[in-house]
Amino acid sequence: MGGHRPPFSFMARPLAFALLLLAAGTALAAAPRAYHLELEANPAAPFPFLQRFGAVTLHVYPSGFRAETLWLDGFSRNGTSTVTVENPIGRIYADVPITGFGSMLRSMAGAEADTTGVTPVLEPPVSGRVGGIAARRYRLRYGPEAWIDIWTTTIVPEATQLRAIVQEVVRGISPGTATVLRSVAGTPLYVELNFSHYHRLPLVTLKRFTLNNDGESQALQVGRFYFRAPFVDAVLK
Repeated sequence: MGGHRPPFSFMARPLAFALLLLAAGTALAAAPRAYHLELEANPAAPFPFLQRFGAVTLHVYPSGFRAETLWLDGFSRNGTSTVTVENPIGRIYADVPITGFGSMLRSMAGAEADTTGVTPVLEPPVSGRVGGIAARRYRLRYGPEAWIDIWTTTIVPEATQLRAIVQEVVRGISPGTATVLRSVAGTPLYVELNFSHYHRLPLVTLKRFTLNNDGESQALQVGRFYFRAPFVDAVLK
């Protein structure tokens, strides 16, 4: 349908993509030392320019995370200042500074990047369950019928690398939202977008949660027979 879109509608696409990669929070003292949280993000619906990625599988481990797509893969270990981006077809990789990650995505988004100063209202969390896991729902409200729901859990430790990347991306899009996002505690299990053009659209869903970290070492290192690219642009081609 045509017509004028309210300001918060323009916020949906760039902000939601940042939230596709969302993970943050405070760990419980009794949290498991070994775990593997597998999530699926579907960015193509709100972001046509990301259709070449297809579905994004996120593997969250105690030592970091890995993202796998049809086009590119990437990983980052806790405490490092970069994200390693791999091109499986070209067998090349490059390390992208976290501080420049937001700029890179904004460049890919082009005209779809948003620079408005809209700041959501964070509603009090509501307790519930996602896939049988105890969780809390945080709602970032942008208007009467516009919000993003983020269901998180604290049964796993803080995913520090994802938090750092998310904060960088969101800060570049909306500083006000980045400030609010710091108060969202826990690791995400489900994220849903509700705006005028995206009615209850699932962005992140829980696929699997296991109390072991099998495959973590391999997931958080460059694949065999990969070569470092001199520039990240070579990996993105």
